[in-house]
Amino acid sequence: MIRSHRPFVIALVGLMAALTFWLDQVSRWTPGEQQLDPNKPEFVAEHFTATRFGPQGLLLDRLTATRMWQYPDKHEMYFEAPLLKVFDNGVMQYQIQGEVGRYDTKTKIALYDKKATLFKPATAKDPEITMDTSALWADTAKGLARSSAPVTVHYGQSVVNSVGFSYDQKAGLVTLHSQAKATYVKP
Repeated sequence: MIRSHRPFVIALVGLMAALTFWLDQVSRWTPGEQQLDPNKPEFVAEHFTATRFGPQGLLLDRLTATRMWQYPDKHEMYFEAPLLKVFDNGVMQYQIQGEVGRYDTKTKIALYDKKATLFKPATAKDPEITMDTSALWADTAKGLARSSAPVTVHYGQSVVNSVGFSYDQKAGLVTLHSQAKATYVKP
């Protein structure tokens, strides 16, 4: 009894030819670019945290938010309830908390569009400082913050009201831009 293997060999050659054709098509396929809607976020993150470290591995800054989103081809990231903490040699220098904000990844500038609070912890020489305002600009790379909106400054137990301020973290200097009304409480 002689069996013919010819149908099996023909089927195997046909299967190999079909597989070769399919692999050739798959390897030449280039996905078409899908255009993203510029009015809809490209991605959204819940409970977002970003941490940046310096060359020696010390913490430089940490940004957290309950929600973060970014639009296609844009450098600004948008946040709900952002909290930015800035450090020097691993020690927190100040923090800025707000209702909503945005951060430009190219310029390292943060903008808080609604209620914002800048907090500087107490040091051996100075009490803690809290500055409440409705809008705030911060340059995280240079350690600068400013606002042209009304501001209430709490310096220990003392309270100062003004319109606009500048804060230079490296110099440790707060400058008020208008005449200030103060209630001084001696420590």
